[in-house]
Amino acid sequence: MDHIFWNCGKIRPIWKEFLDWFNHGHDTHNSDIMSMLVAAWGYSFSSQVASYWKAGIINLIWAIWMQRNCCIFEDGKFEAKRILHSVKVAFREMDQNFSLSSMNNNCEDLIILRKIGIKGCASPPSDFINVYWWPPPNQWIKVNTDGSALGAPGKIVAGGDFRDNHSLVRGCFHVKGDLGYAFEAELLAVITAIQIAHHRNWYYLWVESDSTYIVSLLTTRSLTVPWRFLASWRRVIALLENFTLHITHIYREGNKAVDIMASNNMEEGWWPAEIEAIKDVVRLDISTHSHLRMIH
Repeated sequence: MDHIFWNCGKIRPIWKEFLDWFNHGHDTHNSDIMSMLVAAWGYSFSSQVASYWKAGIINLIWAIWMQRNCCIFEDGKFEAKRILHSVKVAFREMDQNFSLSSMNNNCEDLIILRKIGIKGCASPPSDFINVYWWPPPNQWIKVNTDGSALGAPGKIVAGGDFRDNHSLVRGCFHVKGDLGYAFEAELLAVITAIQIAHHRNWYYLWVESDSTYIVSLLTTRSLTVPWRFLASWRRVIALLENFTLHITHIYREGNKAVDIMASNNMEEGWWPAEIEAIKDVVRLDISTHSHLRMIH
C-alpha cells in the first residue's frame, strides 16, 4: 500500500503538489501513507477549506488507484497531471452541488481556495451580546459555580462564590478531585456549593452555572450522573427539599469570578469573605459591568 499510494517515485511529486495547494508540503517527509493520513485528519482548517482538504485526499487516493489500473489493464500511460486534474474536477463538482460552510476571512484561506480553483465563501461578521451578573433579591444568596479538568481526563478542580443582595461576597471555595472530565468538575462544584449553603442555613438559594449540564440536572433532579458521584448527588437532591431554589444559566463571560476560583493554581479551602484573587471581577459585577460575548 505504501508503494502504490505514497512512496513510488511517480506518486510522491503528485502528493507534494497537492499538499502545496493547502500549504502542507512538509508532510511528504512522512515515511508511510497511514502516518500522513493520521496527521492530515488532525489539521485545523476553516470549515470550507477542511471540506476540500479531506475530500481532496480521498479523491487523490482514488485517482491514483484508477490511473494505476489503467496502466496495468488498458496499457494506458501514467499521467500525473490527469490525476491532479481529476481532483480539481471533483472540487468543482462539490462547489456546484453542495452548500459548504464558510472560510476564515484571511489571506491564507483565500490563497488555498484560489490554488484549487474555488471561490471563497466569506464568514459572516461576528455579532456580540452583553452578559451581566445580577445580584439576588433581598434575603437570598446567590452562588455561582464552575469546574475544570486539565486534560481529558485530568485533575478536576471546582470553585464557587456566594453573594448577597448587595453583591457582597459571603464566602467562596475551591475544592480538588481525582482524575475526571470537565462535566464532573462542574458537578463537584455544585455538590459542594449546596452542601455549604445547607450548613450555613442559606435556604433561599439562587444557583447559577455556565454549564447547561448542571442547570438541567438541578432543574429535573435527574440522577443521571457518574456513578462515583451518585451517592453524594442523592444526598444533595434530598437536601434540596429544604431550599427555595432558583436555577439559571450564565455564559462564561459573566462567570469570571468563579472561573478564577476553579483555576488549577488555587489552594483548596473555604474563605468566609472575598479574596484578593476575585476582587477586581467582583467590583465589575457590582457596577453591573457588561461582558461581551461573541456570537456568529
